[in-house]
Amino acid sequence: MSAAATDYIGMWYRARARLGVDDRIEFIFIDPASGQRRTVALRHRDYDGVAGILVAAREVGMRMPMVPSGKRRKAPPFWQRWQSPAESREPAELQWRRFGVADGENNAPLVQWLNPQQTRALYQRAHQQKVSVNSLLLLALHRAVSDTLLVKGQPGSWCFPVNMRNAVTVPRQEMNLSSAFYLTVDENDTPSRIDRTIRQNLKANVHWRYWHLARIGRWIGQRGVNWVCSRLLNGPQHCGSFSSLGEWQMDFMSAGMAPDTVFACCGPGSPNHPVANGVTVVNGCMSLALKLHPSLGAGHAQAEQCLQRWINWLGADA
Repeated sequence: MSAAATDYIGMWYRARARLGVDDRIEFIFIDPASGQRRTVALRHRDYDGVAGILVAAREVGMRMPMVPSGKRRKAPPFWQRWQSPAESREPAELQWRRFGVADGENNAPLVQWLNPQQTRALYQRAHQQKVSVNSLLLLALHRAVSDTLLVKGQPGSWCFPVNMRNAVTVPRQEMNLSSAFYLTVDENDTPSRIDRTIRQNLKANVHWRYWHLARIGRWIGQRGVNWVCSRLLNGPQHCGSFSSLGEWQMDFMSAGMAPDTVFACCGPGSPNHPVANGVTVVNGCMSLALKLHPSLGAGHAQAEQCLQRWINWLGADA
């Protein structure tokens, strides 16, 4: 395989797996009438969320969906990729509640969804406030985490992934092609502030800096990535990685599924990114998935409460 086609981002998930951190992303097809699930679990070391959707569709025999066509972003000059981050606030040292749930409790992702009417209403609310839907979703998620998992409301750091497929040459669609940046969210923030911070980070090309830093495996190899990763896992505590995978059209009937099948996905989380989540809009229906990393000691009841509070903060009853 050529260097251009090497999955350098995947090296980090391979390193995490060597340290015992699960790297499975779960892609879930739910029959809304029966509640029956079909799950395709893939390794993050091989695929990011977008690539995983394509692979999961193929695994269940579905006609391949088109990758959402995001806005084409021209790569900035190299010197502009190292600007200072737009975020000036420091996150708090997070104080998680103590739950003490016994090991071995079922930790499958929980899923709720909005029907097409509720989904449209959420988009209309974002349009009225002149913010992105992701701004509403992230703020609502942080408030839910503050309500249910933290000792008190605290400003927390969230990883905000950025799909690089519209900005870099794509050697293979089915690989990790995402960068990210971090932003601090407080429960008293407004959607406009979150939206402004996201846009400022994108304008400052912070995700480009992380893109280059994340690809250092091309110089230090897997052994070097393993060494760096072992130290990062003992570094600063973040709330989680906010995963929003965009809007898709899927032909569920081509795989023998009900036409109103609900699709959801959820990442693995980690000890220093413990709130795993996923937002996907398929055929006009938004799904929200949540899974708490076992390091929190929280169980099914706490995850269910957090997910429901996320829905409530969005102003929708699912």
